[in-house]
Amino acid sequence: MNEHDTFTTTNTAEPGSFVGAQVGQMHNSNVYVLNPDDPPEREYMVGRQYLNDGIPRKARKHIERARAQGVDDSEVRFHWVLAILSKRSYRDLAKEERALLADLSARTGPGGRNGWRKGLNVVFALLSCVDGSGGDSDAAMDQLRSLPEPQHGLVLRHLELVLTGSMRQGVWHQLRENAAEAQGAGERINRVWAYFAPKPAEARARYPAPKSTSGWDALRGLVLAGVFLFAVATMMKSALAQGSLLALVSCLAVFVFGPVAGWHVTLWNHQHRRRMAKEREYGYLFSSPPPPKGGFTDQVTHDFDHYFAKYAPATKSRSTWLEQTKGVRRSLCDEVARTYRETGIETDRVRWLIRFMVRDVRRRWLTDQPLEPHELHKVDTATKIRCVILCLLLAAATVSTVTTAFQQAPVAAVGSALLTVIAGWFAIPLWMKIYSEHRRYDEELQERKEILGTRQDEYARWKGKLDDLRPTETEMEAWLDADKTLLLDETLKHYRLAWHEVTTHAFLTTAKRPCKSAHVPRGPWRHSKYEIRVFLVTDEGVREAIAVLDFEQAQWRTNSRINYRFDAVSSVQIEIVSARSYTLNITLTNGPTKSIIVPEAPTHDAVDEESRDEASMINLDAAGFSHTLRILEGMAAEGKPWFERATDPPPAFASEASEPDAASDAGAASPVRNGTARRERSTQPLPDRVAPVP
Repeated sequence: MNEHDTFTTTNTAEPGSFVGAQVGQMHNSNVYVLNPDDPPEREYMVGRQYLNDGIPRKARKHIERARAQGVDDSEVRFHWVLAILSKRSYRDLAKEERALLADLSARTGPGGRNGWRKGLNVVFALLSCVDGSGGDSDAAMDQLRSLPEPQHGLVLRHLELVLTGSMRQGVWHQLRENAAEAQGAGERINRVWAYFAPKPAEARARYPAPKSTSGWDALRGLVLAGVFLFAVATMMKSALAQGSLLALVSCLAVFVFGPVAGWHVTLWNHQHRRRMAKEREYGYLFSSPPPPKGGFTDQVTHDFDHYFAKYAPATKSRSTWLEQTKGVRRSLCDEVARTYRETGIETDRVRWLIRFMVRDVRRRWLTDQPLEPHELHKVDTATKIRCVILCLLLAAATVSTVTTAFQQAPVAAVGSALLTVIAGWFAIPLWMKIYSEHRRYDEELQERKEILGTRQDEYARWKGKLDDLRPTETEMEAWLDADKTLLLDETLKHYRLAWHEVTTHAFLTTAKRPCKSAHVPRGPWRHSKYEIRVFLVTDEGVREAIAVLDFEQAQWRTNSRINYRFDAVSSVQIEIVSARSYTLNITLTNGPTKSIIVPEAPTHDAVDEESRDEASMINLDAAGFSHTLRILEGMAAEGKPWFERATDPPPAFASEASEPDAASDAGAASPVRNGTARRERSTQPLPDRVAPVP
């Protein structure tokens, strides 16, 4: 495990159950954010960003808004067309969209030296090979090969489902090479973890406990101190009245040694009080009950135990390290729990601080710096010796002074001595406590300042590291596309299929729980583990492969492969649990029902129902759900005839535009093309439940 090791809260579910939502991380990014006063060029850039990041539906929405505000040239139109076609086959287009593309094709002139216009012409040339207008696929592919970058790469990527049969076979080798190169580009393995790393909570340090003494204690101490000093002064006056040298020396010794000895005793008492407080904090004086399971404190305790075991010094035995750091581990755990527990911050956001604390303890332990209370607050031997000597000298001087005063004035001496003892009995402990509390508070404030400074430096370092390493949305989408392409290549090789044998194909990408999840505002959720289903539809039936992708390691394993003929499909049922969750049930005549759950994406950061619906549509769009759903619906409605019809030339633009509403929707008449007219299936909202089709 590395420094960036993270633990995530996971949900476990039994077979057949469904985890509806899992809270993940949201990064602060304005890549998709638009302000009301932003120019239309910014709207276009946001749309283009959505397209690059695999969300064509949102891309089209923003690009069309920008065009409506006057941002319109060949580059804008190129990306607009790609947004219409991305992650969709030609059969997925509504008749209005086909008419729109036909009209734009008719109004697009020769490319000249404009790369974006050349790209548009190539797109329309490729569409002419699948729209029933009899385009020359060889000529279209030659134009595609001669297209410069970046237009060439964009066309290959976004027309993935439009290119079928021999056209896709002609570029498949290049697609595989591009995917193999892109899969590990940009130091993916060393950076992708940073995308899922939680936003670190800001550095904090525990404030000192409030002083246990108050102003009334100080007032009471002043009164007692006054009485004490009055009694001492009376005694010394009585002793000095004798006029002997011994009395003078005794009184002078009391006057000198009293404050000095009192200072040493007070210092010793202060260190003792702090040591006892630390021992209570370390749990040496009493043991606290374990925290509730699954709570914040329990998770913090688990993390401290994990990292203290992980960072055990190699030069010492593991058991010795764990035993000798038990107290400081308990203290640090208590500090983190108390500092962050009531703030609503999740445990993984303070894990950077836990690692830093453990490394700091390890550094001090290896350099023989004090860790235990008796080491942190011990009084050095020289101070102890001076304190003992001073106290003995003070005691001798006091006895001599009292004896001399008793000889001069017995009654006054006895009264002064009694008053001194009584006042000192209360005044000295009180003043030592007042002094110790004030000094303790000042010391802990200074310690907090130093500790907070080091933690803030570590916070800035860690946050800067995450910001530097965190991949962009475009990189995350490119890596996922590369994984899917290579998985598709592996599936084709396993089934020994060439592209001309594949009628159509589809991906369905969902999160594989438990996993880490993160996203940027208004962007799709990305996951550390995916379950990817590949559907290959051939003349004989459907080939399906299911793989679990470890996105962080760019590795996958194929869990199962399923083959079924069209006549083996008893029914396909699409259960719409909600507008954001679907269950696809495929029942075979010779087997149980296969349930494919498309779960609702997390929407905890959405503020209202409309934004939740929009967030879910973004995630469904990124997962390629619409195209997969259309294929399964076609299988449910008609079976093999639907796929056979998918290979026939679709109705020409002109045939569709001749319908009463097509021309008006397109905004202009479409050119007449060759092809057989066939009424397009209407696109209606899905009902709450689609009945099984026998």
